[in-house]
Amino acid sequence: MNTIPNFRQPVSLRSDVVVEPLIDHWYAWSHLLSPGTAARNIARRQMPIMTSYLEAPAVHQRSSRTPALAGGPFMDLGGDRSADVEALIAATRRRAARLLEFDTAVDTLQDLLAKAAPGVPLEELYPLVPEPLQGYVELVYDLQDNASFRLIEALLYRSDYASTDGQSLALEPLRADRRPFALSTPRLDTDERTVLPVAFHHPGVDVMFSTLRTPRPFGEVADALELTSDTARKLAPYFTAADAPAKATRREPVKEPRIRYLGHACVLAENDQGAILVDPLLPPAFPGAGPRLVDSDLPDYIDHVLITHGHQDHLVLESLLRLRTRIGTIVVPRSDAGSLQDPSLRLALEAAGFPRVIELGELQQIETAMGRLTAVPFFGEHGDLAISKSAWLLESDGRTVLFAADTSTIDPVAYAHVRRAIGKVDVLFLGMECEGAPLTWLYGPLFTHEPAREMAVRRRLNGNDDIGAMALAEALGCDRAYVYAMGHEPWVWYLTTTTFDENAAPVQAAERFVAACRTRGIEAQRLHGSCDLPW
Repeated sequence: MNTIPNFRQPVSLRSDVVVEPLIDHWYAWSHLLSPGTAARNIARRQMPIMTSYLEAPAVHQRSSRTPALAGGPFMDLGGDRSADVEALIAATRRRAARLLEFDTAVDTLQDLLAKAAPGVPLEELYPLVPEPLQGYVELVYDLQDNASFRLIEALLYRSDYASTDGQSLALEPLRADRRPFALSTPRLDTDERTVLPVAFHHPGVDVMFSTLRTPRPFGEVADALELTSDTARKLAPYFTAADAPAKATRREPVKEPRIRYLGHACVLAENDQGAILVDPLLPPAFPGAGPRLVDSDLPDYIDHVLITHGHQDHLVLESLLRLRTRIGTIVVPRSDAGSLQDPSLRLALEAAGFPRVIELGELQQIETAMGRLTAVPFFGEHGDLAISKSAWLLESDGRTVLFAADTSTIDPVAYAHVRRAIGKVDVLFLGMECEGAPLTWLYGPLFTHEPAREMAVRRRLNGNDDIGAMALAEALGCDRAYVYAMGHEPWVWYLTTTTFDENAAPVQAAERFVAACRTRGIEAQRLHGSCDLPW
């Protein structure tokens, strides 16, 4: 690694260094940011995986390297790290003790409501609500008289359940795209990984990332992060001395509107007035990485970042933190008002230090520097759970572009109604993961009684197949259609564990869709990697 000559030397964060946000040493995604879902994931995903590892480290190591088991509950640590995992379990039990109590209380409350006499006034049950949940839940009936509860999520974020003590940033140089799967492998200390005990909202985080464009004296970075001298010395090698005086690099605005595809579901739309970035997932830049668009290819200022839904490959905190000082406003779907399975993305991002986050409900609109933005209903890909999600329609420079994420045309009639509401769509972006993961792969920890395997396998996190995608394109009157790479780029593996296989059902479906589009006069392409596309 490089070394820093002195603390007064202007430096930049090295382009090959990834900075992973962690909570209790686990990769931070939306369900670890929200207190309710964090409690369930710690107790029902992380603890069982770590306990299993202690029972058979060799099995985990072997299974994590077996392609057929990719995405399974196996820790990919390389060698026997039993002592470190045992220490992490103990530390998590101490740090997250209240969250573990919260998890148990949810089960107790669910059983209480299930056993309550039908139609009993729920106010009679409030004294029986377990202590960890008292004051944080409202007991409610649905219109079929099923008793349930909703979380008062805003209050949870102002309680000790939302402590940032477990948050940190792990810096590590990359030499290859492949990283251990984020949902099954904690980030333990290594010789090349340095973990900074810094909360995500800490202003020093922005100072560190600002050096990517504006070199600063290393001592200024260390002071902003409030580091001890020993930690500062460990951090120093992740920066490189700036050859020129401290001067911000600036990119000239584009003269003509354009679309840039950065991979997976990440798309940049920009013109001479502004820029919009959808589902930021930035490819890393390291020697030999190959052609790709990275954060240095993005505009100096991004007016709006659009998040389609809260899955770990669409709301990527790692990329958002890297860009935070360059983002004007983040736009997210409106949440389902306190249901455990649908935590508020706005509250989560605000708690992580993003100052301007707004929610849009279905068909709500805002004006942006580029043009009008509309939230469009988004079906599918969530195992039939009521989850907030939104496709985004951009009207700009005489064109309409719909970023439809992983939508599934479950009910084609709905998109006929959408067409009447929003008009013709010129350009369509969509995912086609038509054989998604089972329901429990992401949502299993949230259930009090986990669904039977047969049910979970039938209720998959599916997007469109070729028939549904064609129905969508025709309903919207598209002239062009682009299929996302569906996680097949190598830098996305650590979030999805998907690899490209030309014989896989989603790839074959995408090829059939592209061919069908072309026979109907619709320009179509299955995307992979970074590229520029015509407006």
